[in-house]
Amino acid sequence: MMKSKLLWKVIGLEILVIFWFLVNGAYVSVTHPAAHYLQFLGIVPLAIGIAFYLTKTKKWQHFFSFQQNMSFRTRILFLSPLLLYLLIILIGNKGVHGSSTVDLVLILLTQTLVIAFVEEMVFRGFILNLLLAKSYKVAVLLSSFLFAFTHSLNMLNGQSVANTIFQILFAFVIGLVLALLIVNGQSIGVTIVFHGLNNFFQFTSPVEANDSLLINYALLLFLSGYALYLWNRKSTLSVSHNQVSG
Repeated sequence: MMKSKLLWKVIGLEILVIFWFLVNGAYVSVTHPAAHYLQFLGIVPLAIGIAFYLTKTKKWQHFFSFQQNMSFRTRILFLSPLLLYLLIILIGNKGVHGSSTVDLVLILLTQTLVIAFVEEMVFRGFILNLLLAKSYKVAVLLSSFLFAFTHSLNMLNGQSVANTIFQILFAFVIGLVLALLIVNGQSIGVTIVFHGLNNFFQFTSPVEANDSLLINYALLLFLSGYALYLWNRKSTLSVSHNQVSG
């Protein structure tokens, strides 16, 4: 059984994220901001709070450093499925669309430095690190489940049940991939950049979501395969480490 103190910390972080996204939803409902980047203004205080905490506790390096030595070429090859995924999204969505270059830059900054930063630090940073005290398997699965569960809030914005269920499943698989990258020694900076670019391509796509369902299902299978590879890699490294220790 998970220790109660650890459990309450994890639950507290999940509630914190849900609270701020509900606050942001209320802000959007009242103000109806026209600009996309203003639709996430309610999350900015949480992003600032997390950045302040990392600065005060001097934990930037702890989360943003690479824990496994790799050459630059090897690291690029290791992360190449993420690059391929983003390229497929970009091509499948027929590029990006915005009212101006400034608008696109602001959307990218909002999605990366606010949304991706907050979600990655909470789920792949704080929660994952807390649960690693239990085991990396519990940490990866539970942090991914909580990340996926948070996306159910999109139903409050009028999203259909079918689309929400698919989004939850997709978020769970992406959560698995990103959490497994962290436990395989990658920097959370990598997951933040990927998360931000993924959101950016989705929000600036001129293609309707229902028009790219086939691509989305193919990407889901692709990410599932990448997650399986990362899971097996971590399991192999753990077994090797235990044998050496023994």
